[in-house]
Amino acid sequence: MTESLSDLVASSRARIVELRKSGDLGALISAAEAAADAIERRVVVGAGLSDADQQALLAVKRFTYNAAADCWPGWSISDEAADPRHLEAAFVLAQRSLALVRRLALGPLQEGTGLWLVGAFELALGQRAEAAATFAASRDLFLVANAPGLALLTEGYVVIAHGGEDLEGVCARIVAGGFEDGAEWVEQLRTASKVFAR
Repeated sequence: MTESLSDLVASSRARIVELRKSGDLGALISAAEAAADAIERRVVVGAGLSDADQQALLAVKRFTYNAAADCWPGWSISDEAADPRHLEAAFVLAQRSLALVRRLALGPLQEGTGLWLVGAFELALGQRAEAAATFAASRDLFLVANAPGLALLTEGYVVIAHGGEDLEGVCARIVAGGFEDGAEWVEQLRTASKVFAR
């Protein structure tokens, strides 16, 4: 008997959660790709999405984003270089997640977040000019969404893509803004700046 769509989503989500804990990035990427393919094949293309289809695609949007984000090397400084195959595959997952944000019309805040991750992988892959442009577009969406803290955070990534000069100026503006997550954002930017130093 064919598994129902909701059961397929639930089992896929559980498997990906398990693999995220394992730290096996190759297996995580493969599982996210396979689950996204299996779920999207079951969603009816064409007229308006049913609630079940919408929920299924939302789940795909989330787990492709999370799986990709787990593969981004900018979160921490490591002696080991990131595997280029993982970076390329995770980049595709990030693009897939962003495409679903747009398909589901989830608004500027989620689109800005999805676009930021695409830019993050462009940066990791050495595509600095593309990353700077993607981060700038992400920042603009955060401004439209009235999320000034996230706009400033993303401005920091624009600076990093351009070489990192005046990153401390952006960090000072984040601190001055008194944002709840401001200290974490500053640490995140400083770490990413070191990881991607020219």
